Amino acid sequence: EVPAGFRLETWTWRVPDDYLDALVAVRRAMDDAPADEELEYPTATAEQVRASEESLRLREREPRLTVAIGGDGTIGAFTELRVSRGATTAFTDDTGTLAELRGRGLAKAVKLESLWRLVADHPEVAVVTTSNAEENAAMRHINALAGFRPTVTVTSATLAL
Repeated sequence: EVPAGFRLETWTWRVPDDYLDALVAVRRAMDDAPADEELEYPTATAEQVRASEESLRLREREPRLTVAIGGDGTIGAFTELRVSRGATTAFTDDTGTLAELRGRGLAKAVKLESLWRLVADHPEVAVVTTSNAEENAAMRHINALAGFRPTVTVTSATLAL
């Protein structure tokens, strides 16, 4: 179910120019997502989005971005899924929601829609993997609802210099 006031869209390969700034804004939601406090991630920029798209194109990895767009053009939530040409496995990368819109079901809506569209567009894909910070209970819950099951525990170590 799509939360009231939003519509879902999926873009492959390239974010439409008209939505690039809105995507950069929602990607910044990752800056305050629950995660290990020692880890720092770079803040999203339009240049980084375009560079990532080009890098994926050169490696023949199709980026698939599913977004929840509000009536005012704001992107309230996003999820990115990637699949390589000829692969039977895909990978879900970041999923995020603007802080002021969390708790409305937008992340769940984009995550499930992305998976449905993947099945329709790439029936050869049999497995989708994702990763999740242990601290992010909300995302772990959404992943469990979508059918993801834990298979590996990864330990990260950080050294502050």
